[in-house]
Amino acid sequence: MERNVVEILEQAAVQYQDKVAVKDSEGQCTFRELCEDSKRIGSALSVYSLEGQTIPVYMEKSILALKSFFGIVYSGGCYSLLNPIHPKERLEKILEVVQAPVVITDKGHVEALKQMKGVGTILLAEELVSSEVCEEKLLDIREKMIDTDALYVNFTSGSTGVPKGVVVGHKSVIEFMNDFVTLFQITDKDIIGNQAPFDFDVSVKDIYSMLLTGATMYIIPKEAFLFPQRVLDILVREEVTTLIWAVSALCMITSLKGFAYKVPSAVNKILFSGEVMPISHLQEWRSVLPQATFVNLYGPTEITCNCTYYVIKPGADVGDKLPIGKAFSNERVFLLDEQDREICEPAIEGEICVAGSTLALGYFRDRDKTDKAFVQNPLNDRYHELIYRTGDVAYYQPDGNMVYVGRKDFQIKHLGHRIELLEIDAHMGSIPQIERVCCLYDEQKKKIVACYQGDIDKATIRTLLAEKVAKYMIPERFVRVEEMPLTSNGKIDRKKLAKEYLGK
Repeated sequence: MERNVVEILEQAAVQYQDKVAVKDSEGQCTFRELCEDSKRIGSALSVYSLEGQTIPVYMEKSILALKSFFGIVYSGGCYSLLNPIHPKERLEKILEVVQAPVVITDKGHVEALKQMKGVGTILLAEELVSSEVCEEKLLDIREKMIDTDALYVNFTSGSTGVPKGVVVGHKSVIEFMNDFVTLFQITDKDIIGNQAPFDFDVSVKDIYSMLLTGATMYIIPKEAFLFPQRVLDILVREEVTTLIWAVSALCMITSLKGFAYKVPSAVNKILFSGEVMPISHLQEWRSVLPQATFVNLYGPTEITCNCTYYVIKPGADVGDKLPIGKAFSNERVFLLDEQDREICEPAIEGEICVAGSTLALGYFRDRDKTDKAFVQNPLNDRYHELIYRTGDVAYYQPDGNMVYVGRKDFQIKHLGHRIELLEIDAHMGSIPQIERVCCLYDEQKKKIVACYQGDIDKATIRTLLAEKVAKYMIPERFVRVEEMPLTSNGKIDRKKLAKEYLGK
């Protein structure tokens, strides 16, 4: 098996050559061009001695962003997308954590990047991609690379208000993706409609499915998802066959009655993840695409994309609870109770734990968080075996399939993103007029509810929060309370708040 992803890129360039690899709203490129331009960027970056460094890429998802990713890998580094849609304050916190010597951007974003703190040397991707390839230097870097080197860092929500960087290695992606494309029969005949932003690990499945199989990936611009007709026009025009999407994106199409406008009849595989799929929305998709295969995927970023799957065959009855299924090949997924004993019987809830070589390498510059989440398997007293404790709760059905229940802590899954409610608390609590705050999640209505104490109006809070957190983290509902209910030890009583304002 390959040691790193640029070996896969080079194999694709030889095998598929002038076949279109990627298309976006600006144009397209072949597998050969993708490889050659990535080498050009890698050669230009090699003068900066970036081996082992994490290099941020500040631009929209695009062909040029992909070339930048692989160029960084050629230079011996790992990549991390800085999404321009996120607030400046959040991006500056990421830059402060990464401490990167260089940052790659494009001409459309360079001025905004110059206004940020913590930016190293700014390099323009348009200039890097015009460089000469230095095969000798790239080969020298390649010979030092091993399969456990970091490939990318994705920053997710952190409970303290500082984004948490999940570091994923080459081996984890290669092992998972080889199984993924085989299991779901993705081939060079497929056209993948990319929905996810490149800082969201759902996109990893798009990118590496394309590389491993010779499929074509069409990057659907994020603006299109404001209007389902635009998305459907693209799916039909490009004859897209495969959707690996967040649940929220699929629900956007059905919520806005998109299928009354057009049906993307070429689609034959729909794989979804990120949160619980509402059965009513699933059934609407199945009704218009009755011959398609639908797959429910589960798994946090820390285990490389997904660890379980459940295939819904055409015509099958799904009932009222959709399982998250069983483990992918070469991954061990099991349940532990509160005393760290394994649960094997049906209908008993426990924490989902994962073992295997697809585990992430840990959290970027955060040993404490890493050691709390990636721990010794309590079932193994014979030798060192790391597992990841997801914090998610599930139970087994009699047939062995798992069913997701919810979270043990204050982390939620909302609009396809994992969010720490405590991070929103921290940012709201930094607003001078707010005395105390407690965010809750209304599972039934899929809304974040912010309860706060202080003399400030909701519109002002929303405006100030927009400067601090990603848009998907801004609460949909704000509740001003005269006084927070407290537990006997002086902490905010979340159960009382939930009972009063969520009806729980």
